Amino acid sequence: MQKNQILLGLFIVVSILNVWAKIYGLDLLAAGSKIIIIPTLIALVISQGKPSKKYIIALLFSWLGDTLLIPESTSFFIAGIAAFWTTQLLYCSLMLSLLGGTLGQQFSKRKALLPLALVGAYLIGTIYIMFPRLGDLLIPIGLYACTLSITGFLGILLWRETKTKTTTHLAMGCFLFMVSDSMIAFDAFYFSEAVFTHWVMITYIPAQYLISLLLRKS
Repeated sequence: MQKNQILLGLFIVVSILNVWAKIYGLDLLAAGSKIIIIPTLIALVISQGKPSKKYIIALLFSWLGDTLLIPESTSFFIAGIAAFWTTQLLYCSLMLSLLGGTLGQQFSKRKALLPLALVGAYLIGTIYIMFPRLGDLLIPIGLYACTLSITGFLGILLWRETKTKTTTHLAMGCFLFMVSDSMIAFDAFYFSEAVFTHWVMITYIPAQYLISLLLRKS
């Protein structure tokens, strides 16, 4: 128990340090603390039980995505998106195993209507706004947005079907992940300069933690 508390405290301290560095423009500190956040979460998750290898791999790809998105380069940006796309695919796979059945079967469920409407509105709205500005990145960004939307859909559906504390956390985490990645996209392609800066991490960090509360057990 003491080890868990120490790791949780370390995760919180590193996360706060990263956000603080982002707010005050301390780029080196922000980059250094950013690449420690997910490894700290992995250590915390492992200390709390025996998570599936698939979930740990998903977190490792998240760490890779975090690292690749630090340099301001189009090639690194695409590579980072590819890493996070793999994370989303693994999250979808883990949630499907909890829901039971294929993705197509989830769409046909009676309780799928609300999450489909919410996530569909997000996806259509985002693509509509961003479409003129994506250029050659339309396909990779569009593919990632679709996968992220499916992650959100499955998270909300799982919550609607079970209504447990951990699935509530999962749904909240999926929503925050969508918000965080949307802010990255708008900063990168819509605004002439970064607008959300530290808000990306303020939403991303709790998203990963909230998702871990359920998927670490799957």
